[in-house]
Amino acid sequence: MLRLLLIASLVSLVTCETKVDIKYKKSILELTLPATDKLIKSVTFIYNVKKVNYKETGVLTTEGWKYKTSAVKLNGADKIVASATGYDRKQRPILRTKSSTLYLKPYRGVALPGRRMRGVVFFRDDFNYIDTNNWRYEVSAYGGLNREFQVYTNDPRNVFTRSGNLYLKPTISTDDPRFNENTLRWGVMDVARTWGVCTNSANWGCYREGKYGILPPVMSGKLMSNPTLRYGVVEVRARISKGDWIWPAIWMLPRDNVYGGWPRSGEIDIMESRGNEVGIGISQVSSTLHWGPSPNENRWSRTNGERRTGSWYDSFHTWRLEWRPDSLITFVDDQIVLSVTPDFWQKGGFGGQNIWAGGERMAPFDKEFYLILNVAVGGTNGFFPDNYNWGKRKPWANNAPAPDVDFFNARNEWLPTWRGDETAMIVDYVEFRTL
Repeated sequence: MLRLLLIASLVSLVTCETKVDIKYKKSILELTLPATDKLIKSVTFIYNVKKVNYKETGVLTTEGWKYKTSAVKLNGADKIVASATGYDRKQRPILRTKSSTLYLKPYRGVALPGRRMRGVVFFRDDFNYIDTNNWRYEVSAYGGLNREFQVYTNDPRNVFTRSGNLYLKPTISTDDPRFNENTLRWGVMDVARTWGVCTNSANWGCYREGKYGILPPVMSGKLMSNPTLRYGVVEVRARISKGDWIWPAIWMLPRDNVYGGWPRSGEIDIMESRGNEVGIGISQVSSTLHWGPSPNENRWSRTNGERRTGSWYDSFHTWRLEWRPDSLITFVDDQIVLSVTPDFWQKGGFGGQNIWAGGERMAPFDKEFYLILNVAVGGTNGFFPDNYNWGKRKPWANNAPAPDVDFFNARNEWLPTWRGDETAMIVDYVEFRTL
């Protein structure tokens, strides 16, 4: 067993004599690091074939940490060189092996892949804990452009992991001992003072006073990925939320607004749903692209798809985005929800100069995007339409002067439908792959 040294409570990097075991048989490459020390929480393998380096994440097995692939082809390579680095819970390197080499038999005509292997997983999180190297919290009462009713927090009541799953769970604000009905109506919510940070100050996202309406009546969770993707596959296995007026979402925004502010640089909604049990609630999920030269010219309705069933809430489902240089397709359990091809300027019927003319065919969907997981509540943008038969009274009107006040005042109507962890979106895993 590899031994890790803890000296004066500091984690030290150990270069060990144990090396990576390399096997290549029947076109399958297998790398094994026989390290079982419990301090090691993840392992990265680096291997080299014909002067090209590949970096992959290992999986813990009873034999140690392993990585296996059939995607690599050798095309005359005479050797494979590999090493590994082990990381602790905070993703600090604590173990590094020396290089090991597997010398191969003479070339027998196996084809060489491109420098980027197809279908390679380059990011995956199974949520044994919330890794802040992979994710950042939204902590703000911003409410988006939708005037949603929640404040996003980093409180473990709203964002937590359990049994290898991520929970994003909305709670009524009065469940927090720092807030009651009186403070919501007349008190102050200083987001940075309450939760240690504020990530978005727009729309009074960092500081609210109840006397100007009401403080956010709901607290919830939102995580944004640090890894980004430009063309490839995003896969998320999750169970959606249930409870009146809850809005879970799996979506993406551009890392850099190259073409300008929303929606000029695009938005990819892989999955959205509503927690209500009637009508367009848990029986319907949707995918949408948002794009256009201005918010008033957002042509989302031309790139929107839906799937219906009895209830999407009852079990976990796999949501997938396949994003190529000439198409974008979303799936739920291998059923297509939305399929879109360019050209977006022509598709939108816009006048004037094409703001995406300098981009690729998929512009504005041709740049790096990051993934967002969140559970919102309410809002006034029409996602919860007024003129719809919800089977009950909708407690606010989208054009009301104080819709969040109306929502909170009607809590005796909707709060009984929020039953424990049913309100949470539960995420099993997230995975990014190359095409």
